[in-house]
Amino acid sequence: MTTVTATRTAPRSQHAAAPDDPADGGENDPGSRGRTRISDRVVEKIAARAVAEVDRATGTPRHLLGVRLGSTGSDTPARVDADVDGGIVTVAVTMAVQWPAPIRTVTRQVRAHVTERLETLTGLQVAQVDIDVPTLLTHTDDENRRVS
Repeated sequence: MTTVTATRTAPRSQHAAAPDDPADGGENDPGSRGRTRISDRVVEKIAARAVAEVDRATGTPRHLLGVRLGSTGSDTPARVDADVDGGIVTVAVTMAVQWPAPIRTVTRQVRAHVTERLETLTGLQVAQVDIDVPTLLTHTDDENRRVS
């Protein structure tokens, strides 16, 4: 004679947690799905855009053997190098300031704006923003451009 054992499961109530319910640690629980990593390049693009949003701050013109190439920098983005380590980012910016704006004032505004934009848009903590200003742009820079 064969014995058959049946197990009876209790009916699910309407208030029971679904298998993928975050409340019971299912697969859809944000803590169990992994992490989002923001690459250095994305941070660099956000920071370069933030520099462009500050009045009198601009990119540096390109040079080859001491000769300026292309535009004067007013439409060139700032060069940015970022290093993301976990949730902390450090940023190095190379930019120009349009003369006669005070360099310290403009760089202070850039540092604050880059920090604010990165922290708001990425959620990363900005540890440091280094700024290098190798060029001051004057109005004569625009006047000396050649048109081909």
